[in-house]
Amino acid sequence: MFFDNFHAFNPLMIPILALMIPIVAIVAHYLGRANSERQRHETIRELARAGQPIPPELLVDFQDSGSQCARRDRANPNRILVPGVINVSAGLGLMAMFAVMLPGSWLWATGLLPLFLGLGLVLYWSVERKQQPQP
Repeated sequence: MFFDNFHAFNPLMIPILALMIPIVAIVAHYLGRANSERQRHETIRELARAGQPIPPELLVDFQDSGSQCARRDRANPNRILVPGVINVSAGLGLMAMFAVMLPGSWLWATGLLPLFLGLGLVLYWSVERKQQPQP
């Protein structure tokens, strides 16, 4: 019964699977990062329970990571422009892909979400750039 209607989904399977690959990669990256942070916390707790000195290398990342990220983000004037352009491009690409794959369908409109998100980021970048003092 299910396989009788499966041929209607065949044209959509490749883009859906292609969009799932980066999502899986992002989730795997954050899970790996969370696991390493959990192991580092566990090591520090075990050293503290045993009364051992905590090596400074274990604490350096905790102290410096937040301030380095904040300084790097403030120093880069294009930190908002790059994701904006990527979203605009992804939205236009999705719209073109669905318009070519399924002409006359409404699926091209799925590209409007990343398109308008990107346009909003580019607009925000433009306003913020004008408000920053020039060196």
